[in-house]
Amino acid sequence: MEPRPTSEADRLNQEFERVTDDILTKLASRFPVCTSSDEFHFFPQIPPGPSHWSRWDDFSAESIFTFGSHCQDWMRRLNALEAALHSKDQRIDIRLMRRMLTTLNEQLTVVAPHRKQPTLYLTIVGIGLAEAIETGASRFKQRLKGVPGFLLDAEINLSSVPALFNRMGQTMAQNLSAWLQALPVEDEITRSARTALGRFTTHLRAMPVDERFLLPIEVYERIATEHIGTRVSTAELEAELASEQETVSRLLRRHAAQIDPSAHWRDVVAGLKHPWPGGRPIGPFRRATDALAAHCVAQGLMPAVLPQTCPVRIETIPEYMTPIRSSAAFSAVAGHPARGGTFYIVDDAVPADYRLLTAHETYPGHHLLDTCRWNHSRNVRRHLEFPLFYEGWASFSEELMFATGFFSGPADGLLLAKRRFWRALRGRVDLNIHMRRQSLKSAAAFLSAQGMAPSQARATVARYALKPGYQLSYTIGRRRFRRLYAQCQGPGKAKHFARRILSQGEIEFDELETLLMQGGER
Repeated sequence: MEPRPTSEADRLNQEFERVTDDILTKLASRFPVCTSSDEFHFFPQIPPGPSHWSRWDDFSAESIFTFGSHCQDWMRRLNALEAALHSKDQRIDIRLMRRMLTTLNEQLTVVAPHRKQPTLYLTIVGIGLAEAIETGASRFKQRLKGVPGFLLDAEINLSSVPALFNRMGQTMAQNLSAWLQALPVEDEITRSARTALGRFTTHLRAMPVDERFLLPIEVYERIATEHIGTRVSTAELEAELASEQETVSRLLRRHAAQIDPSAHWRDVVAGLKHPWPGGRPIGPFRRATDALAAHCVAQGLMPAVLPQTCPVRIETIPEYMTPIRSSAAFSAVAGHPARGGTFYIVDDAVPADYRLLTAHETYPGHHLLDTCRWNHSRNVRRHLEFPLFYEGWASFSEELMFATGFFSGPADGLLLAKRRFWRALRGRVDLNIHMRRQSLKSAAAFLSAQGMAPSQARATVARYALKPGYQLSYTIGRRRFRRLYAQCQGPGKAKHFARRILSQGEIEFDELETLLMQGGER
């Protein structure tokens, strides 16, 4: 029997697969740690390959130039394919890949954190080593061997380090060295890496520094609009954040009055502290995770087997990550099919809103979103995530737990409103810092005046300087999902909405709206 002739559609599909494979392979080869972890949100996430453990990321000028040349070729090929393809799904995939490439190229050539942020390299070292530890002693030793050379390259690449970033780098390097020292391995195994970290710290101390750390305003506007994906001007973002703050302030007063009409809402929140007996806080978070998983299964938001096939681990945040990471985070394991992930918590507290926090990070928030992404039938959509979608869904998912009855009553409503209030404030502070409306000092004072501890406020605004625009993702993304949810009607609204959203991958909101209005799941 003669083989079936290749149709034009088949040829175009094969060409798209070749372009996609070429992009992912070259990025994984050039940036192995940044692409294996979801910590670096402008990179696609790619499972480690066979030679992964012997390499570290290459941010040399030659490497960045070569990546830019590849980008031009990839964009040309993708543009030609988009003009020829007729499938809606294929065109969405091409636009997603093109958006990722454009953003990553601008991050590396215009924003250029690899020339200014020592913490980028130290985060790569920490995550790269932690990743290797999980896979066994031999790979850990293999990774350790490359640390000195990687940090020497970092010294060459860091051409202009602002004083703020320099101080954060020194703190992080010291924490990372202490973490290595505390690992249950022979001292000799980690000595060369610790020596390299000490040398890197000395280099940072001796560097000339610049007090200026802000990007040009037009670059920040580009990040907010295109890289984060809001698609609106900074003036429109300011208006939306102000509207959110005003709306939530009314909710705070209303819910607080139901509990104690004579007290300010902050005082009412303070009285809702979870009665934590002390010891390690993993227990309450574990119970909340399991309860949320059972609820999501019962509500039909996810398959019953998912908590077993894609488990959530709960661990405390490593000390070396504290200068750059907030009080909680989730990290998915890269790979198809999905294999679960880790919910990182602080080791010294269980906040009053810990169940809402758990919903945000696990079910139906980040963990469920990442699990559906890695189980997606379309290869491209497994690898790509975007801040507005990622944080917007997790923030909205807390409200979905009210719609399905997991949370209820004025206390839960007050805590949710408080979380929305702080996200709106953080978004405004992010915007104000980078638009030159607030200094870091005045921004920290502003957050302190709203009830944040002064030391936490100072650390918080410093993190915003490292990741310009990211704080916009929570409020603006949540409001996008809320608008889409309001358009859905009929019985089982929460179930059908969640399943439709989670079945698409992290596509653009306008395309998501079109698919939702068409109905059905894919």
